[in-house]
Amino acid sequence: MAARIVRVILARKGMGYAELATALQAVDVSESERSLALRVTRGRVKLSMLLQILHVTHSVIPQLWLDAFSRSDSWQARATAVLEAELSRHPTVSVDDLAQRMVQLGASLSEKTLASHIDQGNISLPEFLQSILALGSSSLDLYIDYRDLIAVGRSAATERS
Repeated sequence: MAARIVRVILARKGMGYAELATALQAVDVSESERSLALRVTRGRVKLSMLLQILHVTHSVIPQLWLDAFSRSDSWQARATAVLEAELSRHPTVSVDDLAQRMVQLGASLSEKTLASHIDQGNISLPEFLQSILALGSSSLDLYIDYRDLIAVGRSAATERS
């Protein structure tokens, strides 16, 4: 699912991995075309890299993320701010609650691990997708159908049962 989001962004902009690798150099990301393609294909993209990709491709930023995205902090700090913005829509949901919801969707992480990933801004894109599914967020509707996220979440939950 993470790979699909990146591929949708690239397809909409008519870019390939070579062009993306070149564009990412503007934000100090040094990846070859091949390593970038492998990272995306394997779903080894962090939320911070998705933000960088959105930035260098001049893609539409989800409304809820605009404040976080416009910060002059590191990309990891922006990733933390994006997740905090998503959580802010649900003031009664703690990080522990979110972690429990994500585990029900098939994630294999503890509250402590999730809190660490949030604090350090190194949450993976697949984990982030589980978190927005658990929160019922439509922030990425421009790039992926929410129903597809639900289907993947159900599939992962079934596999764990």
